[in-house]
Order: sequence, then C-alpha cells, then structure tokens
Amino acid sequence: MEENKANEPAPLTTDQVNQVAGGDGDCTTTVQLGGTGGSVTSTYSSLGDAIIGTYDGLVDGTSHIIETVANSMK
Repeated sequence: MEENKANEPAPLTTDQVNQVAGGDGDCTTTVQLGGTGGSVTSTYSSLGDAIIGTYDGLVDGTSHIIETVANSMK
C-alpha cells in the first residue's frame, strides 16, 4: 500500500523549532487586569512567573483593603 505524502505537513524550520522550544528568549507572558477604577499591565518572563506575580498582587491588594476597612471601624 502506497502512503499518501500529499497530506504530510512541511518540516519545521530551525527558527520555528527554536521559537516553540523557547530558544529565542523572546517568549513572555503579559497579564492585563482592568476595571472601572483603573488597570494594571505586567509582563513576565514565563507563565509560572505570571501566575505567581498575579497571585501575590491579588493577595497584597486584598490585604490592603481588609486592613483599611478594619482601621476605619476603630
């Protein structure tokens, strides 16, 4: 049985392989948060750093709000 080579994808170029593998150093993750009061945009070197940075920012913001409300009730 003869294989059908017409449906085979073209081989990847070296540049394409490097981009997928992260070898070009240009892969970044950008997180954008927005609302009616303002917005924040941060760029991280990896998805993991973006998740950690976003989580830490949310925890800091929530802590600040809780502290502000608690101090206003004294």
